[in-house]
Amino acid sequence: MKKKQMYAAAGAAVFCALAVLLFIIWNQNRPATMEGEKTVTVEVVHGDGTEKTFQYQTDEEYLGPLLEAEGLISGTESQYGLFVDTVDGETASYETNGSWWRLSCDGEDAQTGADGVALADGSVYTWTYTVG
Repeated sequence: MKKKQMYAAAGAAVFCALAVLLFIIWNQNRPATMEGEKTVTVEVVHGDGTEKTFQYQTDEEYLGPLLEAEGLISGTESQYGLFVDTVDGETASYETNGSWWRLSCDGEDAQTGADGVALADGSVYTWTYTVG
């Protein structure tokens, strides 16, 4: 019986050590934020192909809070952050027609949701209504 308890304790210790290690790796590799005022551009490509451009000057560090405060995006909170379903008044519904909003940063697809996109001065963030 003592061997089982010893193996369980050793397994729990290894699990905790791995969890701490993964947290440290994630924390070191997340996008760096830039303090202070930044000017950023947000482009929106609607489902009908029309485009709108918005420019913001902000002290925010992340894209999601900025755009929510400005009323440009909305969605539902989940364990992974904000799931954006409405941009500039247009709602995408994957369940209805397979549509969703794709986010890119300076021409590259975002690797996180809007809440995790660090703002950088002069950057361009694009929301594209996408079907499929």
